[in-house]
Amino acid sequence: MDPMGNSSEVFGSALLLDDSKGNNMSQPQDTKPSYTTATTTYRSHIWKNAYKFLHFLIIFGFIGIILAIPVIVIGNKDIVKKEDALDDDQFFAQRSEKTVYYIFMWLLVTWICFAVAYVFASALPYIFRLVARYVNPAHMRYWRIVRTLRHPICIFVTICCSYIAYIITVWMDRLELAIIYDLPEGEVGWVDLIDDFLEQGTLWAGFYFVWKIVMLYITIHFHSRSDHNKVAHSKDMHNALTALYEASIYLYPVGTPEFTEEDMMISNATMAGHGEHRIRATRYLARLGVDLYGITSFFGNFLSSDPKSHWLRPSSNYATVERTIANPKSAAALARRIWMSMVSVGKTTLTAQDIAEVLGPFRKEEAEGYFKVLDEAEIGDLKLEEMEWTVAEAGRIRQNIYKSMHNADHCINTFDWVMLAALAAIMVYFILIFWVPSLKSIQETVKFLGFGLTFAVGRTIHHFLAGCIFILFDHPYDIGDRVELWSGQQKQSVSLVVVRTSLLYTVFKRVDNWMELQAGNEWLQQCRIENVTRSGSNRQAVSFNIDVKTSFKDLQFLKSELEAFLKHPDNKRDYLPNLALAIVGLGEMNMLEMRCIVAHRSNWSNEPLRAARSMKFMCALVAITRQIPLNRPDPGTIGRDFNPAHYVMMTPDEAKRNVEDVKQRAAADRWDFQGSSNSNDEPAIDLRGVSRDGGLSDDEIIRRVMQEAERKKAETGKKKAEELAARQALGKLPPVPRIGPPPRVTGGSPPPNVGSTSGFNQAGGQASGGLRNVPHYRG
Repeated sequence: MDPMGNSSEVFGSALLLDDSKGNNMSQPQDTKPSYTTATTTYRSHIWKNAYKFLHFLIIFGFIGIILAIPVIVIGNKDIVKKEDALDDDQFFAQRSEKTVYYIFMWLLVTWICFAVAYVFASALPYIFRLVARYVNPAHMRYWRIVRTLRHPICIFVTICCSYIAYIITVWMDRLELAIIYDLPEGEVGWVDLIDDFLEQGTLWAGFYFVWKIVMLYITIHFHSRSDHNKVAHSKDMHNALTALYEASIYLYPVGTPEFTEEDMMISNATMAGHGEHRIRATRYLARLGVDLYGITSFFGNFLSSDPKSHWLRPSSNYATVERTIANPKSAAALARRIWMSMVSVGKTTLTAQDIAEVLGPFRKEEAEGYFKVLDEAEIGDLKLEEMEWTVAEAGRIRQNIYKSMHNADHCINTFDWVMLAALAAIMVYFILIFWVPSLKSIQETVKFLGFGLTFAVGRTIHHFLAGCIFILFDHPYDIGDRVELWSGQQKQSVSLVVVRTSLLYTVFKRVDNWMELQAGNEWLQQCRIENVTRSGSNRQAVSFNIDVKTSFKDLQFLKSELEAFLKHPDNKRDYLPNLALAIVGLGEMNMLEMRCIVAHRSNWSNEPLRAARSMKFMCALVAITRQIPLNRPDPGTIGRDFNPAHYVMMTPDEAKRNVEDVKQRAAADRWDFQGSSNSNDEPAIDLRGVSRDGGLSDDEIIRRVMQEAERKKAETGKKKAEELAARQALGKLPPVPRIGPPPRVTGGSPPPNVGSTSGFNQAGGQASGGLRNVPHYRG
């Protein structure tokens, strides 16, 4: 509250981070607006475009002048016939001049057409975007497709214009050429030869242009089948980590004692699967005064004057995050640095409010967006282990995207070059048939030979085409996806992780034994493939059979206990609170076929995490079924292996007493058992079956019976405690792989020989989560 009674934000002593974002009040009103593009100022943008224009004029103008010199010098002189020439040397000189004139005239017109086609193909995407803005704005996004076709358009238009220019400048003047060569009209060999080659080249350029359109459609279709949500989420995650890392080093600069180990691992990250704990060579060169990052950044300043640009700036925050998340260990170090610098002292979870306090009041929406990207499970807060898992998984997904792009480009380029080679071979065949008369005599033989080769290599061709259709059009998976493969001969699926794709085969890794499996795409096309990674949050279904006499009260208790387990604070980070429990069948009227479905909060592509969560839920289900308890189907049939029959001799009173004991024990094991009101948790004793042999007094007998009951009670409690500890151990989530410093402790006394701050604990004793002491503002 200010002195006037109005509510206002109270700022801390630290300055706001990056006032240029979301803070319009921090800019003076009299300053001129700074027009910027993605990487530089508006003036530099104009200069770059002007440089491209000058570059175009210099290259095309220089070559055009060279081609125009013979045309201008020779000119269109009158042709002198051979009989009118003074001598043969004059006639041959005229022939040479006219030949050079016609050829250079044709080349000059072709070059001008090429320049016009280049300008037209370069400007067509932007013209399309401008027209679509007013005609149909929904089609503006297709301008990139037109931009991709600029080279095929330029080649096709240039070859067509060259053919037309040759017809106009040379072929239509073949009568004059016949005069200067002193030959009959139509018998100038090189004129018809070039004309035929240009005709065939124009046809080939047309096929090439059409094929490039088809390849563009295939490429668009292939990438449209990719998981765009995964790519967009990876970009958002990278931007969020970059912004939060900037805020972290703003609060705790690199080299702060609290983050010495983390900064070492982050600075030594090399986008490789190892080496974070080793000192890089650049560190030693820097000690000698050779700063490679500084030298590279010097050249990066020529590309952009914007300090936020990451082009040729390997020490920028963008590049640092890119290198760090490539390896799980350095990614975990980055996650620890961000989490501990954002979370205030005394808290053990990261929330959107913590990020907003660091970024400042004018970037609350931005802070909420960053936290939403990090909180994939929508829990509302993040523990340190969850932050490490999230960042490590984000790095793995980003590396898989890069590998998928590389494999996709390899497959598409291979298919493109194979089809272009086939098209070129067909065109060469027709050209040879047309120009080599001897081939016409063996044309029928070549046809039969082609048909024979088709049958011989038909299986290989079918294998190649089936792989092309499977990879480029079906596109059932990407690199790093986990899939369930069902073949027609097997009734059980195989869990696989995609390692590498090709037009002919795909390499997988089995989840169960982690062995590599290579399968042909032709065979995979006949299998059913379930992509687990693309399916989002997955569900787990458990089926079991129970006794048909089970009461509905027990079923209701089973459902309520499972729902309570899912909604427990310790489990809300692993499962969604939605539970489906249903009776799906009755068998032969002797059992209840039950099915329980629970949804995990994350995807099953992470096998250790999936197995741990599945084990945790199954242990809870087993514990609840034992607590009720639920009986197996048909429990009363005598003679079964689970209910054997045996005979003993006893009196009617003993038999009656044993039956009552069995009923009492069964009732005591039920979840709804209510003991006597005056028991006060004392062990129940029964003196009816106690033998009085030995002359013991009643007090001694009661004392011994009570000791035995206390012993049994203690053993039962110990077994329950051991069962609970084993259940918790089975359901424990796996940790993120680490290297370098030991894990930070969350309680107890700080380790010896440390500074004022060591991990989660400040020296002095009180356990705390983060390290941030003063927020940037308080609401």
